[in-house]
Amino acid sequence: MRRRVISLGLSVVAAAAACVVAGAAGVASAGCEVPLAPENAVRMTALSSYATWWSDDQACSGLTGDLQDIEWYVVPADSAGGFWCEDGPDHACAGEWVAPHSIYLAGPNRTYPQGYSADEWTVRHEMLHDLVGRAGHPPVFDQCHLASRTPSGVYGITR
Repeated sequence: MRRRVISLGLSVVAAAAACVVAGAAGVASAGCEVPLAPENAVRMTALSSYATWWSDDQACSGLTGDLQDIEWYVVPADSAGGFWCEDGPDHACAGEWVAPHSIYLAGPNRTYPQGYSADEWTVRHEMLHDLVGRAGHPPVFDQCHLASRTPSGVYGITR
């Protein structure tokens, strides 16, 4: 079972109001859904590597934000290695950003024993959602090489 996030920030309230106005005006607006937060999530502490990854996302995107605003959660992985989410392919996610500043990451599983909290591409992708402040994938995701993983498993991040 999943629940709607109850403590909505002003940005989410404003976005919801904009969606209502756009809908009333007959204008389609992408990204108007507020994702559901997984109920079985457990709060976690950000890994030390997240500060570097946050800086990388800010540098490639030109956006700024405060990493300390983000609340981090681990969600037990299902047999496929992810967790149920609304927007994932076949509703399975390795990570999910929920406004205003929550990130949910799939926990350890047989094929990925460290879980997605240690996966740079997944964490940076969700961090970029926080910097952008919305769901969906505007061009900045391509600019930062965080739009999608490749079939070969190379995620576009080079060091």
